[in-house]
Amino acid sequence: MFQQQVIDILKKEIKGEIKLEIPPNKDLGDYAFPCFALAKEYKKSPVDIAGELADKLKPAVLVEKVIATGPYVNFFLDKAKVAELILTQIHEQKDTYGSSDDGKERVVCMDYSHPNIAKPFGIGHLRSTMIGRAIYNMLKFQGYKPMGLNHLGDWGTQFGALIYAHLTWGDRERLNTEPIKYLLDIYVKFNEEKQKTPELQDEAKKWFKRLEDGDTEAIKLWAKFRDLSLEEFQRVYNLLGVDFESYDGEAFFKDKFPDAIELVKAKMKTELSDGALIVPLESFEAPAIIVKSDGASTYLTRDIAAALYRLKTYTPYQILYVVGSEQKLHFRMLFEIMHLLGKDKSKFRHINFGFYLSPDGGKMATRKGKIVFMEDVLNESIDLARKTIEEKNPNLENKDKVARQVGVGAVIFYDLVNDRIHDVVFDWKRILDFEGDTGPYLMYTYARASSIMRRMKSEGLIPDVNIDFSKLSHTSEKELVMLLSGFQNKISEALQQYKPHILAQYLIELGRTFNEFYHSCPCLKEEDNETKKARLLLINCTRQVLITGLKLLSINAPEEM
Repeated sequence: MFQQQVIDILKKEIKGEIKLEIPPNKDLGDYAFPCFALAKEYKKSPVDIAGELADKLKPAVLVEKVIATGPYVNFFLDKAKVAELILTQIHEQKDTYGSSDDGKERVVCMDYSHPNIAKPFGIGHLRSTMIGRAIYNMLKFQGYKPMGLNHLGDWGTQFGALIYAHLTWGDRERLNTEPIKYLLDIYVKFNEEKQKTPELQDEAKKWFKRLEDGDTEAIKLWAKFRDLSLEEFQRVYNLLGVDFESYDGEAFFKDKFPDAIELVKAKMKTELSDGALIVPLESFEAPAIIVKSDGASTYLTRDIAAALYRLKTYTPYQILYVVGSEQKLHFRMLFEIMHLLGKDKSKFRHINFGFYLSPDGGKMATRKGKIVFMEDVLNESIDLARKTIEEKNPNLENKDKVARQVGVGAVIFYDLVNDRIHDVVFDWKRILDFEGDTGPYLMYTYARASSIMRRMKSEGLIPDVNIDFSKLSHTSEKELVMLLSGFQNKISEALQQYKPHILAQYLIELGRTFNEFYHSCPCLKEEDNETKKARLLLINCTRQVLITGLKLLSINAPEEM
């Protein structure tokens, strides 16, 4: 917004592309234009060019003054006018401040979360779920029409393994009383036994083939495993505040596999290799396997069928797959095949992310039983929040509700404040730390701002834009206003890179700057009434941006803590 005004001023004297820099020192202004590239054209030193430009350029609208500092032209914004513009926008737009219609209702298919049926919803699933949901929220905020597609892992050879394990070592009573833990146990047992007897994998393949062929016994067990798993997942999604437009998993597309396979055979070169149907792909070391030697479908086949269905059903602007980094090769192959099928490759994007690692640095793997249950993490975080509330504010109303908001928010923020491409060590102490750059810190900041608003309201003071904006002259006030002005840019930056941590870290900076302002510029004790009213508006606007930003990350902050 402000940058463009500075560029417009420079365009009156300079032709061509104009790139501005942010000075390293605030005393050098808000924007700087380096003159080095003009030296050859003007046949003068950059210092002389900067001096001449500074004399010619006239301040306009939000630019208060223009000065030369060495080879740079420095621009200083009129902070009172900036404050009036930004705070008025926030005050009037409220929870829509920072939004836009850039998306123009374009449909974006969001394939995220997708836990595997008959396996626990582990801490590892948190990454796809919350990264995906944050991107979903930001897309919607910017005018897109996101479709949350929970492509459940409910098909594949692992179900053959589970059926075999249940029929061989099964305990039907335990299946009904503690289904998920039981299914995890027999899955781990199968993989342990497979180490001793590799032929067991053939049994798993046989049962999965029977499942694909519609065997009554196999279908009945598979359906029971799926129903019990969905009940477990829904409990966790309710805690996280996440829902989806579709829960159609891999099994939903099974009747679409034959058409997908025929289309692949018609559009590109295929070969038989040891009984398997493959597609040799240039620039790939290994071929893409479309049909296994036993006639069963592959993970790739199922994704091809799903992609074709989504393109036809939703006519999306884009399809985003929020899936771990270990699947990079798979998605490269998928996108290449879609390209060879005549589909626009640019419509597809793999939003990859790192693993959650155990404290010893190893990957959490279900087949070895090395997993932390998501519901346990959330419940423990909620319990800790409740204990903290009992210690610090025992008379707080709605303690259970606040504990849930703070506990769940702590876990979500811990995940999202990290760059998605990096691995994250699962550390109870760090996740449940209620100080530092954490979700609870931001929620406490929001609660502090809300408390001030309640106090002011009791004194008959209501935030209003009919104030003297020049009263916001303290350095911390100016910095807070400038940060508020960058909210939409941070959302746009986060969406351009599909990295929610950009927004999360912006909120941390906003929280820190607000708390510095809170200590440097007391509002409740301020004697000058005009200054008090100006600060009241600034507090309320900061409060609004904080809660809007947290909600975009799927975090609900309490008004009081």
